[in-house]
Amino acid sequence: MKPVAETFPILGNAPVRAPDPPVAASRRIAPLAVLLAGALGPAWYAGLIAVSPQTRDIHIEAYRYGFSPSRIHANRGDRLRLTFSTRDTGQSFFLQDYDIQVNITPGDKLVAVERLSRPDDPPVYVETVEIVAGLPGWQGWLTSKSQFRNHTYNGPLHGTERGDLIVAPNFLLYGALGLLAALPLAGLLAGGGRASVERRVNLFRFFPWLKRMLRAPSFQFNLALPMLGVFWFIILAGLFGTKVAGRNAGPMIIWVLWLSALILFLVPIGGRVWCTVCPLPIVGEWMQRGRLSKNPAEIDGRAVRRLFGVPLVWPSQLANAWPRVLLFLLLGTFSVAIVASPPATSWMLIGLMLLAVVTSVFPEQRLFCRHLCPINSYISLYSTTGRVMVRAVSAEPCSGCKEHFCLTGSAKGWGCPYGLCAGELDRNNDCGACMECVKTCAYDNVAVFWRTEGRDTKVATYGEAWQAIVMFALACLYCLINLGAWDRIRDWIDISDKGNWGTFAIYGAAVWTVSLGLLPLVWHLLTLAGARLGRARVNAGAQFRAASASFIPIGLGCWIAFAAATVLSMMTFVLQSLSDPFNWGWNLLGAAGSRWHIFWAAGIPWIQTACVIAGAAYSLQTLQRSWLDVLPRRRALAAMLPGGAFLWIAAAAMVWFFAA
Repeated sequence: MKPVAETFPILGNAPVRAPDPPVAASRRIAPLAVLLAGALGPAWYAGLIAVSPQTRDIHIEAYRYGFSPSRIHANRGDRLRLTFSTRDTGQSFFLQDYDIQVNITPGDKLVAVERLSRPDDPPVYVETVEIVAGLPGWQGWLTSKSQFRNHTYNGPLHGTERGDLIVAPNFLLYGALGLLAALPLAGLLAGGGRASVERRVNLFRFFPWLKRMLRAPSFQFNLALPMLGVFWFIILAGLFGTKVAGRNAGPMIIWVLWLSALILFLVPIGGRVWCTVCPLPIVGEWMQRGRLSKNPAEIDGRAVRRLFGVPLVWPSQLANAWPRVLLFLLLGTFSVAIVASPPATSWMLIGLMLLAVVTSVFPEQRLFCRHLCPINSYISLYSTTGRVMVRAVSAEPCSGCKEHFCLTGSAKGWGCPYGLCAGELDRNNDCGACMECVKTCAYDNVAVFWRTEGRDTKVATYGEAWQAIVMFALACLYCLINLGAWDRIRDWIDISDKGNWGTFAIYGAAVWTVSLGLLPLVWHLLTLAGARLGRARVNAGAQFRAASASFIPIGLGCWIAFAAATVLSMMTFVLQSLSDPFNWGWNLLGAAGSRWHIFWAAGIPWIQTACVIAGAAYSLQTLQRSWLDVLPRRRALAAMLPGGAFLWIAAAAMVWFFAA
C-alpha cells in the first residue's frame, strides 16, 4: 500500500491532493453534446413513428397475485374500453396515474369504479371502464409507463400483483437507450478511465463537537442501546402483530423503511455508518468484553479462550468474505417467503443475533460482522462509494508509532474489533466505523473525513470479486421478481401460500448456479478475451479480481432503483403499520385508516432508468481503469471491449425492464 504522504500532500491536518490542471472547454462540451444528441435523437424518432389513436376493447382478468394480460401496450390517444372479471375471489384494479380503482366481484359483469381524487364520492357501477391512453398536458408526454396494482388483500403475497400500461411514443425508453448508447463515445471524448482524484475534508476541523462526541467512552453504547430497543420492537411486532405483512410494523420497518434508507442514503453517503449503531453484534460484544462501554486498561491482553480445555480458534477457511456472501445469497433465495411472513422476519432477526452471540465465545472481536453477517455483504461492498470514512490524518505519526493503540486498545477505548490499523486504512470495505481508533490514538491522528470526490475501486480477494458479482445478480433478480409484471415467476417460487417447493427448488438451484458459477465464468472468459484483444500478458486471476470492481456501480444503481420504487409505493403502508403496530386498534400517527397512495408514481420509471444509466457510466469507467493499470491507453480500450459490451447489454436490459 502506498503511504499516505506519497498520495496526499498535507495541508494543515487534512490530506488533500494537489488540484488537476484546467480541463479544456472542448473536453467538457463535446461529451455533453454527444450525450444530449444520444438522448434527444431517439426520443425525437419515437415521436415521428407514433401511430394514430384508435378505440380498443381489452378484457382484464384478475386473480390471486396477477392479471391477464399483465402488460397492455397502447398509443397515446387510444380510447381503451376495459371490461373485467375475476378468476377466483373479489379483486381490484388500482391505476393511480389515471385516478381510478375498479372493484371486481366474482360472477358480476358490473364493476364498482372509484375516483381516487374523490374518496368520499360513492362508487359508480358500470360494465365498461373507458380511459384515454396518455395523461393530459405536457407532463403526460413524459409518462409512458403506468403500473396497475391489486388493492384487495387475497393472501400472503398480496402486494406483488401488478401490471403495466405502456403508452407510445415511449420517450423515456428511446431516450434512455440512446443516452446509454452515447456513453462510450462520450467517455472517450472526456478521457474516461483516468483515476479520480480523492479530495477529503476533515470533519473534526469544522465540527469540533463531533470529535468530542465520538471520543466519549459511552458513545457507541448510547446509540446502540436505542437501536436494540427498536430491534426488539420489530421482532415483537412480527411475532404478535397482524399476519398481513403490509400491515405489520415489523416487516414494514425492516424491509421498506430501513432497507430503503440503507440503500438510498446510509451506504452511498455514509459508507459504513450503519455498522456504528447496528444492534445485531452488541449483545455478544458486551458479553465478550464484560463491559458495556468503558475499557479498563487492566482487562487488555486476556489469554486465548478455551472450551473444555480446547483453544477456541476461528477456522482460517472461514476468515474471508465467502461465508457472508453465501448467507446473503441464502436469504436472497428465500426473500419472498421471508418478507411475506412477519413471524419469518422476526425469527430471521433472532437467528442472526444468536449467531452473533455464539461467535462471541471466540477471542477475536466481531467475527460475526467480519465474516458472517449477510448485511455486511451489501454494506462492505457498496461502502466503497460512501462519502464518510475513517482515516489517518497524516502519515508521519503512524509510520513512527510503536504502540499501535488503534489496534490493541488502551484505557481510552477498545482495540479495533475488525483487526485494522488506522494508518493502513485506504478503503471503506473493512472498517466498521466503530470509532474506537478515534479514542485510542495516542497522537490524535485519526479523524472522520468527508470525501468530496473519488471512490474505492480495489477488490482484494476472490471472495470480494464473487461478492460484487453476486450482489449485482441479486439486484437484478430482486427487481425482476418484486417489481415485474410476470406473476408466473412469483407463482413458481410461492412456498408461503401455494407450497410450490418443486419449482422453488429449481429456481433456487438456478439462482445459485448463475450467481456463483455461470456469471463469474462468463466474466472470466470475457477477461481472457480482453487480454487477448489488448495483447496483455497479465495474471488472469488478478485481472479478473480487478475488473470485477466494475460490477459495483451498476449493481448499486440497480439496488437504488429497486429501493426507490419500494419506498415510494409502500410508504403509505409503513405509516399505517406504525400507527397501529400490533393491530390493536391504535392510531398513533393518525394514518391507520389512510388510503393507499404511491408517491410520485409517474416519476418512478425515470428515477430507475437514471440510476441504471449512472451506474453503467461508472462501471464502464471502472472497467477501463482496471485495464489502464496494466496496459497503455489504446490497448486498454481494446481489452475492455468484451467486458464493456457485457455491462452495456446488462444495463440496456435493465433500462428496458424499467422503462418498457
